[in-house]
Amino acid sequence: MAKILGILGSPHPYGGSGSLLRCALYAAEELGLTTEIIELYRGRIEPCIGCVQNEEPTCKYPCIFEDYGREILTKLREAAGYVLATPVYWYGPSGPLKILIDRMTALENMVAFGEASYVEGKVVGVITVGADAGATLAGAYLLTVLNAMGAMIPPWAHAYSHRGKEALYDDRAAMDAINVGRLVGGLILRLEGREGPLTYHEDPELLQRIRQKVLEEKTRQEAQNGGNRTQVRGKSGS
Repeated sequence: MAKILGILGSPHPYGGSGSLLRCALYAAEELGLTTEIIELYRGRIEPCIGCVQNEEPTCKYPCIFEDYGREILTKLREAAGYVLATPVYWYGPSGPLKILIDRMTALENMVAFGEASYVEGKVVGVITVGADAGATLAGAYLLTVLNAMGAMIPPWAHAYSHRGKEALYDDRAAMDAINVGRLVGGLILRLEGREGPLTYHEDPELLQRIRQKVLEEKTRQEAQNGGNRTQVRGKSGS
């Protein structure tokens, strides 16, 4: 079964970007896809040191560092698509997400070794939460970089909110995030020769149902005193 990775560039699992990311992934699960959340603040990701610039390039998968970043690169290579979610830091993504983007050069630079980019053909969407124009600028940056690495961008691939930790209650942003998940999943299904949505779907009942799932998940996690926050979920969301 095809998998979508949710990459969370926030230290707050159920903050604004984390909650909207979960909306997107629950929507993808309703199409039958598997999802997994990767929280970047859960481990050390070493900064890229620019191997791609060496006279004899060593920048290739799985990267020279044996760290949390390498684990994530492996998951990125194996997944069918990604949804990246981040708070906005000075018009851009969070530091850990920017470091991961730099490290993804090891996936893209396989073209220098006679292979296709390992990001080529992945389907991607993004979610950003922040003030003013920063939310759109950060999203545009992420989509531009991922597309330059070979990823495919479906319609309505960016959801954003200016409401910070209350983003889950921003009806427009939550509905947009649900559609990010639906349409990333829909394009993946189309690429597999199956039926999948490629148009925006306005559905207040779906919004309320998925918002409730996110709130219930948050309550369960709080009851477990945090638990294991890197989750693999199937259709049930368990």
